Amino acid sequence: MSSATANFNVNVKLRNDSPERVLKELAISPLIYIRLVGILFSIIVFGCIADKGYLTVQNTNIQGVCWYGVDLSTATGGGSHACNFAIAIGVIAFLLCLAFLVKDVLYVVVDFTANPNLKKVLIVADICANGLWAFFWFVCFCYTADQLRRTTFPTQEISVPYGSLRAAVAFSFFAILVWVAIVAVNVFYLFRIIRGSDGPGGGFAAF
Repeated sequence: MSSATANFNVNVKLRNDSPERVLKELAISPLIYIRLVGILFSIIVFGCIADKGYLTVQNTNIQGVCWYGVDLSTATGGGSHACNFAIAIGVIAFLLCLAFLVKDVLYVVVDFTANPNLKKVLIVADICANGLWAFFWFVCFCYTADQLRRTTFPTQEISVPYGSLRAAVAFSFFAILVWVAIVAVNVFYLFRIIRGSDGPGGGFAAF
């Protein structure tokens, strides 16, 4: 127990680099830019559905029905599950990106020389969390695409948000690629750490 504690000391200190050097390393970090793209895609997915994904027809029993899977000829289908699921995935993905952006910044400014194991733990946590969310984005894409295929659009004068519905599906697919890229970059960086070619901090100058 004492040996494990000694190998996993959470006491870390900041690097003695100048602010200019830190900003330069942040500017060349691929994860920073990939996560910013992930934030944008997450906002597009949950924003499109939250704003245009629900149908309400006045003086009918169609109130707040999810467009995905709806059949207005029989007023059936279109449960809220597809919309709620996509919104939840998008919002949580947005929060995950923000949280791991903080990790990326800490990875540049903190000196991990005295605690290389903590560096590995942060990378493994990043890989696991984002790998899981890449899978959830895949499920979200398949679910919303299938429900959109099943949707029977009305012939009467009801405004159909085709653009928003299709954009949410399309950016769910693009989000899969973004989250896979996050995992791939982290796996490569973990390989550098295990190989011993990483420096005292968590900079990305070698990329």
